[in-house]
Amino acid sequence: MYKSQPYVQISFEDFNQPLGLHMNPENRWVKKAEQIPWGQLEKDYAKNFPNPKGNVAKSLRMALGALLIQKEYHYSDEETVAQIQENPYLQFFVGLPGYQEEAPFEASSMVHFRKRLDEVTLMQINEKILSYNQKDDDDPTPPTDGSNSGTLTLDATCAPQNIKYPTDTELLNDARTHAEKIVDSLCQDYQWKKPRIYRQLAQKVYLNIVRRKKKAKKWLRKQIRKMLGFVKRDIQVIQKFLDRGAQLTEQQAIWWTTIQNIYEQQRYMYDNHTHSVRIGSLVFINHGCVLLCGEKPKPPSSLVPNLI
Repeated sequence: MYKSQPYVQISFEDFNQPLGLHMNPENRWVKKAEQIPWGQLEKDYAKNFPNPKGNVAKSLRMALGALLIQKEYHYSDEETVAQIQENPYLQFFVGLPGYQEEAPFEASSMVHFRKRLDEVTLMQINEKILSYNQKDDDDPTPPTDGSNSGTLTLDATCAPQNIKYPTDTELLNDARTHAEKIVDSLCQDYQWKKPRIYRQLAQKVYLNIVRRKKKAKKWLRKQIRKMLGFVKRDIQVIQKFLDRGAQLTEQQAIWWTTIQNIYEQQRYMYDNHTHSVRIGSLVFINHGCVLLCGEKPKPPSSLVPNLI
């Protein structure tokens, strides 16, 4: 459930400052807030919550603002919440109506913020922010007071997606879950009976790997073999659907290519007892995916694009 918050477009003059607290209107977080069309973004964000029931989700300003703060300072989820709790400027930036001593949300909410503001959503937000500030670039007259001018660009990699290296078992799990989404979608579109793909067993195997602190090499290899088997089964099922005339959407086609590449990559490493491969480094990003073919693994910071 989502309910538009009445304070998303609060101005600095309306921010409730406790007696004795003087805030500078020239603070960088106040300036950044002015560069973002919160009202327009709020309307688009509300469309993602068609269900009128359930707990009320946090506003777009609070979600995006918290992620931008975290990206700026490289805080952990817990530290991000603590800093917002202690800093009135950050509280203004995330849309609170006034300074408050209690935390506006729990650290676990940061996980939900990152899921809701995925790669595609951030790209759309980026375009709207640039369009909103385009008027600042229309005046070709250079500043005469020696100050800097131009459009403020914000770093929207605030919802960071960790790069999954080829040895990461999360790659296989991502491939499996996306393959299952394709299977479910095709069965629904073409009214076909869902095949048995053992998704619950596959999820159990993956969770056992994640929860186990000490992973013996022999034991881990056995689990990876199981995960390879689940992904292979999903690939075979999807291929049978395609042979029967099923058509994939553009997004599903990207997933399909990525799933096959991940399987080939992981199968190659498993068969050859190696942890390095050059055929590609792939990463799923929620509802989209990035395929980095023919490249050696790079540090994560060099692979995450600046979207804003």
